[in-house]
Amino acid sequence: MHAASRAMLMVATLALAPLACSLTVADLSDSNPYSEEASVQVRTTGNTDVPDWRVNDNWMYDGYLDVADFVADSGVSTNVETLEGSLDRTVSDIYLHDIAGNETLVYEVESIGAYESDGAIEIDGTSGCLYVDMQTTEIIRVSDLATYSQDVTIDVYFDPLFFGCASWLRQDIGVLSVDNTFDPPLENYDFPLSVGETWGMDYGQDTEYSGSSNYVDIPDDSSDTNSTSWAVVSQGNSGVAFPGCYQSYNVTSYDSDGDEVGYNWYCPSIRGEVKSSIEQAFGFIAVHELVSYQPVTRGKEISIDIEYPLSPTGIEISAWLNVTDQGQGVANQSLQFRYESEQEIQNVTTDEYGSYHLVFNSGENPDDTYGPGELGSHGLIAWTHLGGKVVGTKSLVIDSEVHEIDLVARSSAVTVQRLRPSTGNEVTLDSSIGFTAISGDILTFSVPVLNRGLIQSPYSTIVVSAPDGSEVSSTVPPLESLQETRVLVNWTVPGSQPFGNVYLFFEVDPLEEIPEDGNRSNNLGSFVLYIGDLPIADLSVTNEILTFEELTLDASTSYDPDGGTLGCEFNIEKIDGSYAQIFDDDCIVEWSWADDGDFAVSVLVTDGESDESSANSTITVLNRPPVVTLGSNEDEVVVTTPITFSVIESSDNDTRNPSAPVELLWDAECSEGQVGQSCTVTPMVEGNFTIGLLATDDDGASTFAEHSVQVTNIAPSNPVAELYRGEERLFPDSRGVFTVYEGDEITFWGQADDSSNDIESLVHVWKPDAEHQPDINSTSTGDRSTLSGVSYNTSGMHLATLQVFDDDDEGTEILIVPIQVVNVIPEISPMTTILGDLEEDEEFTVSPMVSDTGNDSESLIQCFDLDPSNDHDSDGDPENDCDVQSGILVHSWPDSFSAPSSIVFHVTDDDGASESIEFTFVVTNSPPEAFASASVTNPTEGDSVILSANGTIDSQADMDSLVFHWDIDINDDSDGDGDPANDVDYTGRWIEFSYDSGGPKKAQLTVLDDSSSHSVIMDLEVADKPATISGTIQSSIGLIIVVLAASSLAAWTFLRPGSKDEKEMPKGLQGMDIDAAFDEPAEPTVTTSPFEATSETSRPPDDPAILEGLDDILGELAGNQPEGNPDSELPSAPNPGEQKANLDLSDIEALFEE
Repeated sequence: MHAASRAMLMVATLALAPLACSLTVADLSDSNPYSEEASVQVRTTGNTDVPDWRVNDNWMYDGYLDVADFVADSGVSTNVETLEGSLDRTVSDIYLHDIAGNETLVYEVESIGAYESDGAIEIDGTSGCLYVDMQTTEIIRVSDLATYSQDVTIDVYFDPLFFGCASWLRQDIGVLSVDNTFDPPLENYDFPLSVGETWGMDYGQDTEYSGSSNYVDIPDDSSDTNSTSWAVVSQGNSGVAFPGCYQSYNVTSYDSDGDEVGYNWYCPSIRGEVKSSIEQAFGFIAVHELVSYQPVTRGKEISIDIEYPLSPTGIEISAWLNVTDQGQGVANQSLQFRYESEQEIQNVTTDEYGSYHLVFNSGENPDDTYGPGELGSHGLIAWTHLGGKVVGTKSLVIDSEVHEIDLVARSSAVTVQRLRPSTGNEVTLDSSIGFTAISGDILTFSVPVLNRGLIQSPYSTIVVSAPDGSEVSSTVPPLESLQETRVLVNWTVPGSQPFGNVYLFFEVDPLEEIPEDGNRSNNLGSFVLYIGDLPIADLSVTNEILTFEELTLDASTSYDPDGGTLGCEFNIEKIDGSYAQIFDDDCIVEWSWADDGDFAVSVLVTDGESDESSANSTITVLNRPPVVTLGSNEDEVVVTTPITFSVIESSDNDTRNPSAPVELLWDAECSEGQVGQSCTVTPMVEGNFTIGLLATDDDGASTFAEHSVQVTNIAPSNPVAELYRGEERLFPDSRGVFTVYEGDEITFWGQADDSSNDIESLVHVWKPDAEHQPDINSTSTGDRSTLSGVSYNTSGMHLATLQVFDDDDEGTEILIVPIQVVNVIPEISPMTTILGDLEEDEEFTVSPMVSDTGNDSESLIQCFDLDPSNDHDSDGDPENDCDVQSGILVHSWPDSFSAPSSIVFHVTDDDGASESIEFTFVVTNSPPEAFASASVTNPTEGDSVILSANGTIDSQADMDSLVFHWDIDINDDSDGDGDPANDVDYTGRWIEFSYDSGGPKKAQLTVLDDSSSHSVIMDLEVADKPATISGTIQSSIGLIIVVLAASSLAAWTFLRPGSKDEKEMPKGLQGMDIDAAFDEPAEPTVTTSPFEATSETSRPPDDPAILEGLDDILGELAGNQPEGNPDSELPSAPNPGEQKANLDLSDIEALFEE
């Protein structure tokens, strides 16, 4: 250090910052960081150069959008402040792009962000969830990461609150796009980076807006000129615990007014930001922290080594391009070298070792920024797009004043780490915080030494004059061009340290041992730090007040022990739990609360050195009870008449709910409910009626108010009636008419309205059948009445009435209860209706059981319709004839053919209602029972034999239509059909014949009715006839007789009209009157009856009398019996047309008894 300079610094030190302790040099490994003695450490660092990116390199961030200012400027009413979300940033491509007419290698970076409100927020009075989707495309220059363009599209939408945020009710707020182009490209970084470096630039910004929104106006396109500056303010921990990023660079940006507008914490190990806060194109702040970095695997890599990282302008310098793959050199790799600041492009190919050496001119063009210590910093690029786009980069700093060696003590790059043991808080001091300390603080100064020369510097020494005035020294290692080393000096501020500025002086190579150092003016540096004390905060308040009472928070008695002015920041808890921040230089503010509770207040007092202290207090705000006044729409009301009470006035000035500041609870059952501004009630008791209201505010304080009216008497009203059948309640139809059935026992229930003091004494008068029996009534007393056991025996409309009277003889209107009595249809008890099979003439009995209501039971008409298929009474209904009017039927049918298949029983009451039941049956034919008898059982051949069917039995209807078939010998096949047993030799009930041969005979009778038959067989023993003269004669003339008989029969058949009886007798003697044969002739001279043979009949044939009788017999057979001798005549031939008299059973039995 030059003696003069050193003397000046020492004078300043003695004058401005006398120190009470000395600084000693100690080894860091043995030093106590909390010691008041200083210690020294040397740390050499390289510079941070421009990174190389690959396609698909990806950074993932969590963060939020601070939209409070943006929303406030938009004019939208909302309580939203931040939107939380994530950002996904990816390198999508690497390509050549035209920038300001020059072909430039760029990265295209795509970013996708999605953000949403933390739960429901409110926008223009509507609650819901707000969402922002943001997509950004950036064009970034490869050589220095300068931003050429930024296209941002934001989609904002809102889901209203409906059982949660309802996406199906989504409302689009707007889709907005902003395209920014920067000329020249915006250099957010000026590589190589080092703490203390500053730069700035002027640039033009063209902005194009597009999109649509119902809430935010789309701005017009603009073209502006802006100025931004940056500073690398510190290096250290950003607060984001991401591996490899604990020594990140805080690059802070400032607008043209010098106000901070954002920052980037650049982390070399991730080739990008670990944390950032930037203002987006729409005016809101985006804050993000890294959560994931996923670089593309870098198998093949390109590096650039240059002869001089810091180069004079306009000289030829060398560079080596190296290509490796997994650490091995790649031969014959085509590359393009780009020095775009000079528009120098070279296409080269690596040698067998994977390298290429080239020479280029450093040029004289400055970069687009301005800053101390350089003309410009430019990027060198080597890249290939063959086999994947691979980039290698390197920064080249050019300046017109460059020396072989130039060691620089960088005062602007000194950093201070301050640890305050009383709070445990450790911060890195910068210009925004202020370089200040108090006694007891532990300070770590980081003093940089930079080699700003072309070649490596040799070992050198740095001497640090500590704030206590003592000196410590340390060795500075050799430094390559633009390489930096830092000397760390620890110092604990003593408790006796006076207030004021303290200085740290440092000089590199103080003995001037490096003759190659071409600029020794920058070897000396200094740093100033203010030592003060914490301000003393004092807050004077009243601890208990009422709502809306102004409270003064007075911190004006606060002071700063080291002098200077104070500023006060008041933090006041509001009723919603948030805090109001009020800054006041006088340290006095006034505040009031609209609601009761305990609220925290504090004041943060800050002095001129940014030291702070605070004072706290708690304010108890007492509630004011509500005020309530009641009224009514009437001062007097008739009992049971509704009256409305209302709140005339209510107030609670300290309510939190302006729409319902007071909870109102009536002490009566209001028709509107007990909670509300009005209460309508119906007084049920005469006299004074008082209603009360309890008003409670939102703090639990209550006020009780009352109001009274006079209630007068009223007659009973609104009579109502209910009808029950047993336990079943009956309900009227749409006409108001009840329906019951004849004979139902009905219970009437009645009630009327009246005041509660009259209700128990009401008199109920019932007339159950007021129209037909007006004199019958029932009276009862009480609040309700019951009349049981009422029934109606006649159908039709009946009217019951109810009238209710109070003790003042005031009554209700007559309540008429119309009742429709429905006739009950007669009922036939279930019984068997299938009678089955009935034989002809079989009697049966049917006696249905019939029931009906009592009044109808005696007048029922019960009838049997014996033939439902015939409409005997011609009324159109064949099944309702009354053939037999009786409740019991005893009947039979003689003929199955004419009998019906069913009968119907029906019963009808006096209203014409009827019920019927049908009985079904089948009348079956009774087969005949044949009975045959013979006049003689042992006749003689040729003798007359009479066979009789008397005694045959059948139904009465079939007896007259029976057909009798006789086969006189079933062993003789008389009809020649091959079956001797089916011959019909004779027909008729009686037949007379003789056998022409003797021997046993079997005579068969078959009786047929209309559907059946029956046969019987008789055994006859016919004796052979004895031989006589007359017999001989007869046998000789037998043929003649037969011929004559046949001729006579034929003639008679054709001459007389036919009859049924004649057709039924094909053979035998047809002229015989069988009835006459069984009658006794009047003293006949000749006995012709075969049943009365005399002794003469057995005389010998030579007796003359026999011959004479023979003549008579022949004459009879020939039909030529002479007239005039009735005594000797045989009975005349019967007339078939005449009605035969039937023989009864007694006649036949008498005949066969002889």
